[in-house]
Amino acid sequence: MSPVSAAPRARVLIALAVGGFLLLGAVGTPASAATTYRYWSYWIGTDTTGSSPTWGYAIEGAGTRIPRDGDVEGWRFGLAGQTSDIYPEPLPNFAEVCADVEASRDGKRVALVIDPGDAAEAPAGETPGEPISTCVEIEDSATGLDVLASIAEIRLDAGFVCGIDGYPVNECAPLVDDSETVQTAPMQVASETPEVTQIAAPASEEPNTSGTPLITAIAISVLALIGFWLWRRSRRPA
Repeated sequence: MSPVSAAPRARVLIALAVGGFLLLGAVGTPASAATTYRYWSYWIGTDTTGSSPTWGYAIEGAGTRIPRDGDVEGWRFGLAGQTSDIYPEPLPNFAEVCADVEASRDGKRVALVIDPGDAAEAPAGETPGEPISTCVEIEDSATGLDVLASIAEIRLDAGFVCGIDGYPVNECAPLVDDSETVQTAPMQVASETPEVTQIAAPASEEPNTSGTPLITAIAISVLALIGFWLWRRSRRPA
C-alpha cells in the first residue's frame, strides 16, 4: 500500500474511532432518564442518640465497613434515587433499639433496621414484609455485612446483596422504568467471607446491554490503533 492510499484510509478509520467513542457514550448511559435500579440499598444512621436521627447513604460497602458500638445501620429495598420514601423506616435511634442490651467488653452493639419497602416498589407478584428493627450483639471486627448475616438469610450474586430473607425471590438489581427517580447505581459490597461475597455488576432476568459498552470499547481501540499506524506510515518519506 502506498503512502498516498494509506492517508485517506487512515482518516476514515480515525473518523470511525471518533464516532465510536461518541457511540460508546450513548450506549453507556440509560436509554431513558426514567430508567433506574431496584435493589437493596445500604444506609448509615447519623445523630443516632440525639433528637434528630437521620439516614445517610453509605459511601462504603457493607463488606468492608466496620461499624462501631452504638452505630445504626439500615437496609432498604426500593428504587434508587427516589426523592422521597427511600430511607429505611423507622428512623435510626440506637437508644430505642438497643435500650435493653448492655455494652460488653467482648463485642459491640449495632442497631439494625431492615425495610423491604412498599408494595408500589415490589417486583410483580411479590409482597414486601414488615420492617425489622433489632439490636445485634457481635464481635468488634464484624463488618456491616456480618451484622446483617447474623440475623437474616442473604442471597448474594457477584458482589451485591440481591435478597434478604427471601425478598425479592429471584431478581438482582434490575433496571426498571420509573419517571420519578434519578439513577443511582447499586453499590458493590466486597467481603472476605466466602459465603457472603457480593456482586460486581447488576444481574437481572430482564434484558440489558451491560456487555455492549465493553465490546464497543474494544472495537474502538482496535480501530484507533490501526488508524494511527496508517497515519504514521503515510508520513514516512517515499
